[in-house]
Amino acid sequence: MALPAISGPHQGLARIAGHVAAISGEVDRLLGIPMAPPGESERLGQVVVEMHALSKLLAETRAEIVHLSPPSTALGDTLDAVVDETEKAAMEIMQQAERAQAAAGRLHSGSSSDTKADLAEVDDAATCILMACAFQDITGQRIRKVLSALRSVEERIATLVGLMGIREEERLQRSVGAVPGSEAALLNGPSSAAEGGLGQTAVDDLFN
Repeated sequence: MALPAISGPHQGLARIAGHVAAISGEVDRLLGIPMAPPGESERLGQVVVEMHALSKLLAETRAEIVHLSPPSTALGDTLDAVVDETEKAAMEIMQQAERAQAAAGRLHSGSSSDTKADLAEVDDAATCILMACAFQDITGQRIRKVLSALRSVEERIATLVGLMGIREEERLQRSVGAVPGSEAALLNGPSSAAEGGLGQTAVDDLFN
């Protein structure tokens, strides 16, 4: 039973799909073989039942592979936009904080030549910081969109794993082993509030 040659992008899914198609064709061929003499009919009947079950399994597997086709680049573009918006907001916040700090420094030291102007400078910088923080609403929506798509892919993978009979322990070992050491450390993102990290209330308090 020859397996098709695979080339081009997305070789992983294409290779699996090729294997499934080849096996499915072989099953169909075996199901078309004429029945044996009466003495062997019971044994061959069991084989046919197993073949039908295998054929059904392969059909379900192929359907899941179709749904696992790599998503469009829209998700990557969405994450890139989140990174860009976050970077712009961070730069704006730092610049405005420096403005406010400089004006406050002049006021505290008594070296301010125009107290009202420096007070207005601090007020304007604080307003700009608050406006820059509005980026979280847009980026939050984009991140939720990406998470929804990833959950859909995760569900398909779980279904495919169940169809293939892969044990959860084996899948986790392969998944963890495939992540390079330098990248594995990056998987530990910011701590959630439940893990002792800063919650939204604590972040808001920083600006009060």
